[in-house]
Amino acid sequence: MSNIDFSTILAISIHDTKNALGMVLNSLDGLLDADSGECRCDAGQIARLQYEARRANDNLVQLLTLYRTGKGLYQPRFSACRVYELLEDYYLGNKPMMDHHGVSCDIDCDEELVWTLDQAMVAAVLENVITNTVRYTRDTLRMTARDSDGWLLLDIEDNGPGFPPEMLGRRTIDEDAPLDPNAGRTGLGLYFCALIAQMHGSGDECGYIELSNDSSLGGSRFRLALPVGRP
Repeated sequence: MSNIDFSTILAISIHDTKNALGMVLNSLDGLLDADSGECRCDAGQIARLQYEARRANDNLVQLLTLYRTGKGLYQPRFSACRVYELLEDYYLGNKPMMDHHGVSCDIDCDEELVWTLDQAMVAAVLENVITNTVRYTRDTLRMTARDSDGWLLLDIEDNGPGFPPEMLGRRTIDEDAPLDPNAGRTGLGLYFCALIAQMHGSGDECGYIELSNDSSLGGSRFRLALPVGRP
């Protein structure tokens, strides 16, 4: 990792997880009738619980991965992966959350596309990015993946308002951009995604992430680019 203070990462993770768990507790309170104590099953509240629980889990996965990486304890587990199946599995597991928010999702990927990658960590990137995308998109997102001259380009696009100008461009973990626990966008999620990308490849052929507002849907585009092969 870069020279970012781990205590800052810990503070951000605790802050975000606290907020997510607070929403879970509020939703649970709403499921119980104050007078009878009986459970009132509401599909919307259940979906909200799933969403916030995923946010909390995502924060903890990030924190553990960043800690292990900083201590030299994390070893990526690379294996051949059918990329379409990875995207489809993520979509099916998160469809209730997307349905609750009125968001449709398309997958554009050759079903025969195979890439060597750390499946758990790429899935964690999807979780991180799409959980946030669902918050900002108007009603549509698209996951696309293709082989472009020996690079896997995995894009997540939406039809929302787009990224702020200061967030655009290629992101690496060597940047000096501060992580602010009090900011609306702390930057920790992007730092985590950039770290996972960099784990794939070596030397001048490291993976990277890139943010732009040239989505085919009219909103933002998050790109995870991974080189062929493995470190």
